[in-house]
Amino acid sequence: MNKRITQQKLENYLWGAAVLLRGFIDAGDYKQFIFPLLFWKRICDIYDEEYQTALSESKGDVEFAEFAENHRFQIPKRARWEVVRNKSSNIGNAIQIALRAIEKENPPLFGVFGDAPWTNKDRLSDETLKNLIEHFSKYTLSIANLPEDELGNGYEYLIKKFADDSGHTAAEFYTNRTVVHLMTEMLEPAQGESVYDPTCGSGGMLLSCIAYLKQKKKEYRSVGLYGQERNLMTSAIAKMNLYLHGIEDFDIVRDDTLSNPAFVQGDKLQQFDMCLANPPYSIKQWNRKLFSKDPWGRNIYGTPPQGRADYAFWQHIIKSLKPIKGRCAILFPHGVLFRNEEQTMREKLIQSDVVECVLGLGPNLFYNSPMEACIVICRIQKKRGRKNRILFINAVDEVTRSQAQSFLEDDHIEKIVKTYKDYKDVEDFAKVASINEIKANNCNLSIPLYVKPKINGSAQAQPSTNLKQVVADWQRSSKQLQKSMNELFVMLESVDKSSVKPKRVQPAFVRAVLAAEITSQLYNEPTFGSVKQEKLLFLCEKHLGLEEKLQRHYYRQAAGPYDPKTRRSIETNFEKQKWFSVDRSDGKKVSYSPLGNFGHHKKYYERYFGELHSDIQKLIDLFRKARTEQCEIVATLYAAWKDFLDTGQNPTDDQLVDEVLNNWHEEKKKITPDRWHKAIAWMREKELAPTKVLK
Repeated sequence: MNKRITQQKLENYLWGAAVLLRGFIDAGDYKQFIFPLLFWKRICDIYDEEYQTALSESKGDVEFAEFAENHRFQIPKRARWEVVRNKSSNIGNAIQIALRAIEKENPPLFGVFGDAPWTNKDRLSDETLKNLIEHFSKYTLSIANLPEDELGNGYEYLIKKFADDSGHTAAEFYTNRTVVHLMTEMLEPAQGESVYDPTCGSGGMLLSCIAYLKQKKKEYRSVGLYGQERNLMTSAIAKMNLYLHGIEDFDIVRDDTLSNPAFVQGDKLQQFDMCLANPPYSIKQWNRKLFSKDPWGRNIYGTPPQGRADYAFWQHIIKSLKPIKGRCAILFPHGVLFRNEEQTMREKLIQSDVVECVLGLGPNLFYNSPMEACIVICRIQKKRGRKNRILFINAVDEVTRSQAQSFLEDDHIEKIVKTYKDYKDVEDFAKVASINEIKANNCNLSIPLYVKPKINGSAQAQPSTNLKQVVADWQRSSKQLQKSMNELFVMLESVDKSSVKPKRVQPAFVRAVLAAEITSQLYNEPTFGSVKQEKLLFLCEKHLGLEEKLQRHYYRQAAGPYDPKTRRSIETNFEKQKWFSVDRSDGKKVSYSPLGNFGHHKKYYERYFGELHSDIQKLIDLFRKARTEQCEIVATLYAAWKDFLDTGQNPTDDQLVDEVLNNWHEEKKKITPDRWHKAIAWMREKELAPTKVLK
């Protein structure tokens, strides 16, 4: 029976699946489990829908209903949703077998389900996987119940939610969709064209072109979509995204674009009508030596420095454009416009006359970053009136912030697109500069050189007075300033000091300061990483009565009390304050290395924690040589113990051990009861029991 699923119901349903995983795995890993299950459920339900249609048309001919010609995808019987749903044990293994069987029967789907560790019961138990499958079984995701555009919108909603939850990893697979919409509007894709994204993430830029044509009521099925993505799971997400939007004419390849471009024709790169891209910003780990002798001839303007691959991606994109209609929109950090180390390449790029527009965006449009990015529009064959000229647009104020999110509204996009199409000066907003003007500025493309920034509501004017007049004006204004300052000081002295409220310090910064003190003492220890740091923070907070000051919220997770958002906040502060760099390269343990402001946290530490210095030091010394697992055991016991005390119970040792073994995660059962009992005795010996909370 068909039953339409509303958009709101769909979004709640999809996010509900992610909620089931909270406390078991990090938010950044939700996508590798949720997306494959969603896609598998969808194609199984469509197969059943197609089967019923064929059965009805053939008046009950079962053999006919199973013909491959009646189905978009072939689903082997052992790989069907209901078969796996009926499994009661080794569910992860059953899921993995089903997904691989579907990929084998359908070559275009090879790799679409990614490489999630389905059989790792330490991460997801049979019970958790069973709950996930039952959750997805609530609705039939047939086309009749959920048309492709609606499910596609739901999928995009889920991608954004995962981006919101996963912090630093978000930019790897998600670009702000309002920015993508702007880029698409500026390039105006046309029916029958080929569109390319060399770092395609979850495929949002490619889909934006389809959405644009649908909105214009133009034929979109003739558009060829091509994408390359280095990350296996992200490339799988892109494939699923396109399939779920009803797109079939696409080619997504998993590989590194710079070292091994996937789309080639003979000894040349394949060329496309249009390219949209958000390359990873200024990456350092890339094969510069290979690029300097690039067999595909991409180093047309030169070889970029090792620490910044931006111009490598830029040149790759230019070489991938068709000679007549080829055009691109690329998201870049502003540094590509003016950095000295790339000046020679920038001069050649400007001289080639392919840069058509440089657009500056407002702040906070990208995850975990307040930076302002820019969009560069290039066109291989400019219109006659645009040759040897570049349009600069300063749209830094064209941004709206609401509910901790920044985005472009329709009015912003319309204003920017109109300015780009008109291609003429707009006071305080846009400037068309000639190549000669730009050369006079040493080929610096920095937008404020051409569109003067506003000062007190008006554009900065060029000086037109002589030196004597300037000095006289300065002296006069200085006297006025001195008089005003004297009056201000008198007024401030008359203010009752008790009425001045001290500035409130954000708990997130206070937490980062405490974490910095712990890290500064332990970062060289071989046992130290983000997990050990987190357990020490938890014990400092609970044992030293810092709940109000730190305001943290924990999950009861396999590793003990766990707070992923706070950890990301701490790491963001570490890098923003230049106290520590955060290295996640080995994929297992986060490590920290001192930066230029190493030790500068001390002044804040003394201010916020001076009275507890000796107590904090005692905890750090206590766990200095401890292994991560030992820290987890103590933190888990402390949390369970405190739960008892908060409900007015004083537990026995046996009750505590029984609590962590039977009411926490199954992983706890790997630790013998004897070790739990020894840890409790050690905590009492070291006065680390919750009954010893210091106030």
